[in-house]
Amino acid sequence: MDGIVARAEAEAYELFMGRWSRPVADRFLDWLKAPTGGDWIDIGAGTGVLTAAILERSAPRHLLAVEGSESFVAHLHHRFSDARLSIERGDALQLPLPEESRDVAVAGLFVNFTTSMEAALAEMRRVLRPGGLLGFYVWDYPSGGMGMLDAFWQAAMSVDPEAERSSERHRFADCDFAGLERACRAVGLEPAIGQIDTMSEHEDFEAYWRPFTQAPSTAKRYLDGLDPDARARLRGALAQRLDHGGPIRLPARAWCVKAQLPDK
Repeated sequence: MDGIVARAEAEAYELFMGRWSRPVADRFLDWLKAPTGGDWIDIGAGTGVLTAAILERSAPRHLLAVEGSESFVAHLHHRFSDARLSIERGDALQLPLPEESRDVAVAGLFVNFTTSMEAALAEMRRVLRPGGLLGFYVWDYPSGGMGMLDAFWQAAMSVDPEAERSSERHRFADCDFAGLERACRAVGLEPAIGQIDTMSEHEDFEAYWRPFTQAPSTAKRYLDGLDPDARARLRGALAQRLDHGGPIRLPARAWCVKAQLPDK
């Protein structure tokens, strides 16, 4: 893939969602309390938010970043030059590692996007050594925990009730305490679950709206499927909710999960 195209796609994602996950990644690692000097894998590395935080804060011996998107893999290669880091394009449900080969397996804002959260967690567990540490975090979608997205879909549903089926609340209903605990226990993990609260801050309504029209996402696909009048009605409904002539601040809340495997 052309490097300019890859960077443009990555930059659009960063503007839309990636920047709000940076403080969550730092706080997740502080909460995870992984030992230093270990072999890590970051699954669904995306644009490298969690990857960068691990390299900066967790002193890994080696970190493998696995990502399925060709454009994001190209961006990761462009972004990082750390000798401790390897980058591979791969499937989260078929990780390119043998069994019991990592000390820490993590995923940031990703496992809910796989075809099976349980299968993704089972694969993370497979590559961990005895005593290894598994950790991940997801937005609290069922309770509107990613406020910028929830506001969009609430406005969309006010003009089109069918929009609910595309919303993260509907698609990721298991991203709550009970759902995450259930997924972990289904693959033999005993999880500890915490919560991280932060904010998304937008300079004004236009700064809030523009990323929805640029970054590949479910919201953009929904917008692209609307005729001009319906799109204008949605924007108007959003503006009525959020545009007060100044900055917009919306809550962002994530669930963080960790589980340590028993020693043999």
